[in-house]
Amino acid sequence: MSSRVNLLTSLVIVIIVFGAVGGILLISNPFRPNNVMLVSLAPGRGDMSVADSAWEGMLEIAGDMALDIQTPEEFPETVAEARVLMEEYAAAGYYELIVVLGDELASTLQTVAGAFPTQRFALIGGQADADNIISATFAIEEAAFLGGVLAAFLAANDEDRKNIGIIRAVRDDHDINAMIDGFLMGVEAANSTYNLDVSLINTWTIESYNNSDRARILVSSAFIFHDASILFTPVRASMLGVRLGMEDANRSRLYGENERMPLVIAAEMNLDYYGLPNPEIAFGRSWIATSVMPRSDFVIYDFINSTLWDEFPGGTHTHYNLESGYVNITDLQFSNTYIMESWTNTTKDYQAAIINGTITFP
Repeated sequence: MSSRVNLLTSLVIVIIVFGAVGGILLISNPFRPNNVMLVSLAPGRGDMSVADSAWEGMLEIAGDMALDIQTPEEFPETVAEARVLMEEYAAAGYYELIVVLGDELASTLQTVAGAFPTQRFALIGGQADADNIISATFAIEEAAFLGGVLAAFLAANDEDRKNIGIIRAVRDDHDINAMIDGFLMGVEAANSTYNLDVSLINTWTIESYNNSDRARILVSSAFIFHDASILFTPVRASMLGVRLGMEDANRSRLYGENERMPLVIAAEMNLDYYGLPNPEIAFGRSWIATSVMPRSDFVIYDFINSTLWDEFPGGTHTHYNLESGYVNITDLQFSNTYIMESWTNTTKDYQAAIINGTITFP
């Protein structure tokens, strides 16, 4: 009897000891989610374009998988500063994937990736070639063409003005210039085919990605003093100034309560809500007719998903276009009350012509 009791007692002690060890192991090795870092030049998040779109994609996949998504405490102002950060993050050996945004960082990323061959990188908006890099670019000019077609019809519908203007962030940004070229092609195609008699009045440059004061002045001046009917505004973080400039124009004598709204076509992110009477409430007619969008959020989701499933397609580059569905204009959710069905049908015809190769781009 006593030996049986001693045996049971021993078993209980063993269970308690191993249970305690297991508890200690569990406490000292808690589950750690996968870590992904986003690197972009300033202003980074809050740029109302590619960085915010990429962040939306990261938030989306973080809701589906165990993922810790991070950005620098301060986004780098220069390429040299971005390189230091990339090297620091790669050396830490902590990140499943380091996501880099922008063609201006492509060559630097190529160098950093060569120094850290076991670290996996993704480049959005540029191309780099290494076994530990996946990259993506967008045929954004194709979507901008459709934006130009809509702009032409909207301008032609303004009986007093019929004028189109462009306000861009800077002069030498490849993506912005590609969008403007595609936009102008779309304006010209619709204008000449349908005899719309619209005019391009000017292209103004803010000379910054993040100067809302300057953007406000240019936008309000374009509408009030230069008789713009609609503006194309690839301005990134200066978009707040675009909104304020539209408000100035709407308050002016040219755009009274019963007059036509000042209209804008936005770029690089779905900003249609930003032209609503109250951007916090998704209701009403928007001054932003549509947005020209590369779907960085879709690409980021795909890249992170394949990486975490150990299917990282290193050394590959994808150029997304209209046919892929990762480049397009937005769905006119807040502008379909003043955009005629015939215009949208024409836009779809042009989209089909781009996809089948009837319309080509330089």
